[in-house]
Amino acid sequence: MKRYFFLITGLVLSLALCMVSCKKEKINIDNQPAGDSEPAGDGIIKNAVKDYDGNTYNAVKLGTQVWMASNLRTTHYADGTEIDEGTTTNFHHAYRYATNGDFATYGYLYNWPAVSRGANSSEANPSGMQGICPNGWHLPSDAEWDQLTEYCMSKDEYVCSEHLRDYANALAANRDWTTSDKECSPGYDLSSNNSTGFGAVPAGIYPGVDVLTGKYAYFWGATGCDGCTYSYTHYISNDDKKMYRLPYDKNTGLSVRCVRD
Repeated sequence: MKRYFFLITGLVLSLALCMVSCKKEKINIDNQPAGDSEPAGDGIIKNAVKDYDGNTYNAVKLGTQVWMASNLRTTHYADGTEIDEGTTTNFHHAYRYATNGDFATYGYLYNWPAVSRGANSSEANPSGMQGICPNGWHLPSDAEWDQLTEYCMSKDEYVCSEHLRDYANALAANRDWTTSDKECSPGYDLSSNNSTGFGAVPAGIYPGVDVLTGKYAYFWGATGCDGCTYSYTHYISNDDKKMYRLPYDKNTGLSVRCVRD
């Protein structure tokens, strides 16, 4: 009888210890930061940066670069200086614009004076131009955009056509793109987009958002022409397979993605 008593007691104690151990392990797991650790390879970094307004952005690590995974939507510079909302274009005054009033979906569009905040353009990698970006982040130069596209082209999981190394749909979000019959373009099969996690949305430009929204995602870079009326942008469209570089007037409102310093 005593033997059975000790056997049952031992089983009860073992079960109790297991329950305590399991409960403790679960608490430790639940208390881990929610997805804000950096992945060993490519991948999303949750809550990677917060702007002055309190907007929080995920980021995506691609190779050695870390990019914001959504368009900037701040109304202030990192030091709290406000960026005026524009109703007209201007080469000399910093303005932000909302795509059809929907900055929550598309972020704001900014002209070059707002983006650069008076800094000279840069071709360096990294650019060294904070401009409109939050502290610890900067506007990407042409060299940094080229690094991104070359990296995408080098990875089989990001290219649509192995022979041509097409990659635009890997950078495009799974939503909002106007449909296209061109295979490997962002508008061809939205469900197959965004293998990189970059999530480019077709916010269009200002002026012209009524025509170009849904078809183009334009992004300012830090490389331009000092003393000229233009700077360079990188863009993808709903019916093309690659990202392209194009000069644009500095009074135009375009999207912004920042890169971590």
